[in-house]
Amino acid sequence: MQLPSVPLRVAILLGLAVVLFGIILFRLWYLQILSGEEFAAQANDNRLRSVKVVAARGPIQDRNGKMIVENRAGLAVGIRLMDVPAGDLGATTKKLAGVLHMREARIREKLESRTGVAFAQLDEQSGSAGIDLVVVKEDVDRKTVSYLLEHKQSFPGVEIRKAYLRDYPEGTLAAHLLGSTGEISSEQLKEQRFKGYAAGDIIGQGGLEWSYDRWLRGRDGVAKVEVDAMGRPKSGTAEPGGRLSQPGNTLVTTIDTKVQAETEDALRYAISLAHKTGSYGANAAAALVLDAKNGEVLSMASYPTYDPDVWVGGISQKDYKVFTGKYANYPLLNRAIQSAKAVGSTFKVVTATAGLEEGVIDPETGFFCDGGYVIPIDTGKTVYGCWATDGHGTLNLVGALTQSCDVYFYNVGYRFYARPGSELSAWAVRLGMGKTTGIDIPGEVAGRVPTPEWRQSYFKTEIDKIWKPGNSVTLAIGQDDMEATPLQLGVTYAAIANGGTIVKPHLGLKIVDAQGKVVRDLDPGPAGKVDISQRTLDMVRRGLREAASAPTGTSAAVFAGYPIAVAGKTGTAEVWDGNRLVNYAWYASYAPADDPKYVTVVMVEKGGHGGTVAAPATRLIYDALFNQHGGKVTGATRSD
Repeated sequence: MQLPSVPLRVAILLGLAVVLFGIILFRLWYLQILSGEEFAAQANDNRLRSVKVVAARGPIQDRNGKMIVENRAGLAVGIRLMDVPAGDLGATTKKLAGVLHMREARIREKLESRTGVAFAQLDEQSGSAGIDLVVVKEDVDRKTVSYLLEHKQSFPGVEIRKAYLRDYPEGTLAAHLLGSTGEISSEQLKEQRFKGYAAGDIIGQGGLEWSYDRWLRGRDGVAKVEVDAMGRPKSGTAEPGGRLSQPGNTLVTTIDTKVQAETEDALRYAISLAHKTGSYGANAAAALVLDAKNGEVLSMASYPTYDPDVWVGGISQKDYKVFTGKYANYPLLNRAIQSAKAVGSTFKVVTATAGLEEGVIDPETGFFCDGGYVIPIDTGKTVYGCWATDGHGTLNLVGALTQSCDVYFYNVGYRFYARPGSELSAWAVRLGMGKTTGIDIPGEVAGRVPTPEWRQSYFKTEIDKIWKPGNSVTLAIGQDDMEATPLQLGVTYAAIANGGTIVKPHLGLKIVDAQGKVVRDLDPGPAGKVDISQRTLDMVRRGLREAASAPTGTSAAVFAGYPIAVAGKTGTAEVWDGNRLVNYAWYASYAPADDPKYVTVVMVEKGGHGGTVAAPATRLIYDALFNQHGGKVTGATRSD
């Protein structure tokens, strides 16, 4: 085989060298010229780190622009894990827990929750575990902050940061409605509602803060910080390229702080009246005011209450046990929407409406009351008593509502029992009971409207499953298994007042941005409409008006001479409390009677009689609504 000549071989090698150098030169040209800007940007990104700048949360106002919740400056203590030497995290958290008066386990939980890494692993890699500050406690006093700053070398990675903290200029006012804020939990991060949120975010944890969190929380900013080769921040100002934080919007509520304050005072007065009249067990109550036409909540109060400031910076285990314990009578419970009990004679408006609309009675149907009632087919002759043990004589519907005659409504209940179906229960549901009202704060309960089907599913023994005449008789006066919240009762009375519209109660009025521009109106509209004849409305309204004004009316002692025409119904409901029955005092009403604007409901647990305790408290609320100055009055000494 003859090999190529030496000159040819040299030429081939030179050609290959030229091609290789050409490829290298082309690659260098591509990297430096065509992709130079892209790689410079990537290098710059490696040099810079993004740090979250928390946005200020939006305030909450009453309907007149008065601040209920706003922000104040505070100090928070956190740990920047990347500044803690590997292996020192355990000692640091232990010392920090002692200074902050926290459980060490709680600090470790916060670090794990924020990073998603087990504490032992964090301790090993803490020097490179992240640039963001993990806040372990907010609202730290200056004495503690001073100590940490003076002993900074003993607390590597521990930093002090300015924080926005919630402030309550009206103190305990409307505490059950406002809710609180706190760090989002790992469970909440999995919910669809919190899609887009991140560990460490502060969110609404109840009440209006929860319901309108996306409007209130604003938009966090981003600061670009230069770091060294180890990822540690360099000294100096933030670099360009970040994003300013945007404060949250303002939530304007339907609450009127003047009416709210008077409503809360009225509950305290009702309890004092209960004690004076011998009901010494009275220690809890609820009240509310609704706009009769659109369901706006002007006030909603629950007693006992609490100071919402206790949640700022995190609540201690000791305080939380107090607030959730029986000894303190559950002050966190919003009894206006979370406590469903028998409503007693206030339910008689439902029985009257159902009776007239279904043809069970007419306006002039009369029944005789001698103080007791025996079901016609009851061989045992069980007597169902009237609150007036000496009887009322013969009454028609208006008279029965005026004097709250139980025997009259026992008769109506028995007539419903003799008919097919569950007409009375159906009317209760139609008028807003047995289901949530849809109010825009969490925690509402549905109450209960008993039916034969409910008894079949609820009870275990065959005898208890049977719907008996006594069940219809007691339902007609709002007793036995019938349960509703004060808010549900308010919706029912609003329907009587406005002609059949089932209002949807709401606390949010509108969202306003920082420039005062309305971003969104929050009127949810009505929840439904019930067809009620004008004749029925006239009769029921007349009975409620005379109950508050006629000499024989059960609340006439309170409202007979009142400048504003009130239409209302007293109620004394028997409720099981452990192993005994106690009386809950109710008063449901609306005013002015001829052109209803407001619906008011007052309930006092173990308070005795509605006309004695709840009606006088209601008058104080109407004083605030209509700018009256009549002062405190006492109720009837003998009343339903």
